[in-house]
Amino acid sequence: MGALNMRRLIAAGVAVSGMMLSPALAADLPVKVKPVPVYNWTGWYGGVNAGYGWQDKNAAAYTGDSLADPVTGQGRGAGTVFTDDLAISSLQAGADATNPTYRQSPRASGFTGGGQIGYNWQIERNWVAGFEADLQYANSKGDALFKAPDEGGVTLSAASSHQLDWFGTLRGRIGYLLNDRLLAFGTGGLAYGGTKGQAAISIIGPLGWNIGFVTQILCPGFTTCLAGSSSQTSVGWTAGGGLEYAVLPHVTIKAEYLHIDLGDQNVKLTVQSPATGNGFVNVKFSNAYDIARMGMNLRF
Repeated sequence: MGALNMRRLIAAGVAVSGMMLSPALAADLPVKVKPVPVYNWTGWYGGVNAGYGWQDKNAAAYTGDSLADPVTGQGRGAGTVFTDDLAISSLQAGADATNPTYRQSPRASGFTGGGQIGYNWQIERNWVAGFEADLQYANSKGDALFKAPDEGGVTLSAASSHQLDWFGTLRGRIGYLLNDRLLAFGTGGLAYGGTKGQAAISIIGPLGWNIGFVTQILCPGFTTCLAGSSSQTSVGWTAGGGLEYAVLPHVTIKAEYLHIDLGDQNVKLTVQSPATGNGFVNVKFSNAYDIARMGMNLRF
């Protein structure tokens, strides 16, 4: 009977020891960590953006009708007399300059916003290629006004304005993943958009001007002598780059810069009533803009 009790005590002690050792042994076993999934950029996306556009250069260049007499080969058009006077009185050219170009800087700027759609292919681990198309509303406008100093003769003024009404792009994209969720990319391709330019030259003093060379202009004082405008849709190119970050499995945000060049836009200024004559002036507007914007994309 005593031996039986002893065996029971030993068995109970072994069981208790096993229970006490089990947590310690379990703590020494390797723990399986669930792997964190790597973000995959492949797929379609669409989204919205908003930003600001601006111009940094002389956007309007006035040139006159520098036409020679068909018989003598000499002379200049009446429109050139106007642009020469503007270039000299604005100190853009010396008094002895030959047919200088008069320049103004409307420096159009303003809000842009719209939407985009595109597709990404993730290439191996660190590279992403794709394409993107976007269509944007723009309210980028600017104007310039010059008034020549009153020096006792004919006093001229020149005004110009330029605006970007809308634009779109179709671009390729290539990017490098700084980590699995942060993409640095470059982009470039086709750009198109709608622009408007207008300009005028006026006499702002009482003394009028009667110019009769190869072409003629008779313009009274306090009169708009020449004016013109043009609206057009142009095609050009764009290039830029930016950063895009995946904040959620299906949501990314981006910061982007684009340079858009839609070429030049020519506006012909013709004589306005009550002025008379056949002289004219050509104004060339630059349709180049810089765009900085933020955007958000939804992957689907």
